[in-house]
Amino acid sequence: MKKSYPAILVVIAVVAVALFFWFSNPLGSILKAAIEKFGPEMTQAAVRVSKVDISPTTGQGGLSGLLLGNPRGFKTGYALKANNIEVEIDVASITKDVVVIHKILIDSPHIIYEKGNGGTNFDAIQRNVEQYLGVDRGKGKSADKEPGKKLIIEVFSIRNAKVSYGGALDLSLPDIELHNIGKDKGGASPASVVKSIIGAVNGKLAGSIAKGVVEGVGSAVKGVGSLFGK
Repeated sequence: MKKSYPAILVVIAVVAVALFFWFSNPLGSILKAAIEKFGPEMTQAAVRVSKVDISPTTGQGGLSGLLLGNPRGFKTGYALKANNIEVEIDVASITKDVVVIHKILIDSPHIIYEKGNGGTNFDAIQRNVEQYLGVDRGKGKSADKEPGKKLIIEVFSIRNAKVSYGGALDLSLPDIELHNIGKDKGGASPASVVKSIIGAVNGKLAGSIAKGVVEGVGSAVKGVGSLFGK
């Protein structure tokens, strides 16, 4: 009788790999490493995440302890901090050229909006991402046409965000929801995705801060008027 040791070894190896993926969940580790490597390169600010837990079978899970720091020249501790981020990835797309993310929901983040000499901290982050993409260097080739993984995010949401500005103004940020990021291009580079998100957040912040300042001034004027019986 012929011995089939090679076949047995193959079966053992397959089982070992399956168990490794099941118990150690390297998908979360890979995503955490990617965020902490490419995030700072794109934004020129610290990017950290405490934990990423994504099911290798369903693609559902989340991130905790996300911190987006500030670029050089700003004094506050961070630009955004979030402890609860829900994520759902199409697992079947992970091995393909375009990874489909069904959902990213950032719930109840705290944002610090800081004014500097050349604009706000979010202006600086947005410029840094654009420079990473080559926009300011006038590259002829689009980053989305260069080799590498591309992304489609079907739904990106930020809800219940609180914003601090100038140490005196605290307000709620209207919810943000973006749909089908990168879909019209058949997939966008991670930097293009970040640019779209930062641009939307920056625009919403600028509008909300301006409104909050006007309302604050109006309340102050009304209060002064009441002192004089007007």
